[in-house]
Amino acid sequence: MATQLQSAEARAGLRRLVASEVSEALTRQPGLAKTTAANTAQIVAAIAAAVIALPPAQQRRLKSKSADVADLIAAFARDDTRAERIAIPEPAEVEPRKGSGFGELIDIEEGRRRLSAYSIKGPLEEWAGPVAGSSALRDRGIARSTLHDWQRRDQVVALLVGARKHAFPLEQFVDGRPVEGIADILKIVGNPRRAWLWLVQQSPLLGNMRPIDLLKRERKDEVVEAARTVFEYP
Repeated sequence: MATQLQSAEARAGLRRLVASEVSEALTRQPGLAKTTAANTAQIVAAIAAAVIALPPAQQRRLKSKSADVADLIAAFARDDTRAERIAIPEPAEVEPRKGSGFGELIDIEEGRRRLSAYSIKGPLEEWAGPVAGSSALRDRGIARSTLHDWQRRDQVVALLVGARKHAFPLEQFVDGRPVEGIADILKIVGNPRRAWLWLVQQSPLLGNMRPIDLLKRERKDEVVEAARTVFEYP
């Protein structure tokens, strides 16, 4: 079984399965809060994913020390509770407030107008990198019908520009098609802008490398697991 779960994708699948099963079992217990059940399920799933990849000898050794592991978790919880308790002495006298208060109260429309006046609009390329529309991509050998089919199937990052037009980051294309893994990231993240912003920024989960660069090196499993850690495991 351990050899079947070497890939990050397989371990992530196991983690989700265990979390789902444990959460379902715990929620049937009367008096147990849903939050407690969900948190416990996530912890059990993380431990299961780590243990199942160990060699049988190490698993047996860990099993023999399961009581020690339980004691370690209990001790960790006690230490954490102590650290959170901060004694704040009551002041001998209370200094009266000297602030100016909230100031002028405005409605939401006025607030939006003032916020818009402060904001600075920058070109899409400043954060997304080089982009192109469907016409420009057609000149690069990608048919408009093919591009729209990819977009309809959520297989390509399409960034909305204006009311209806879309721009397509050029970095996502390799040999005239979206690099493998783009569809997986879009499915996990949901929002194309958030997905592309994450793809082009350095990630500490990936050795401070950009996820898009790792996708181009055919390291999709690592990138997908990192995306799930960021967007699916709060």
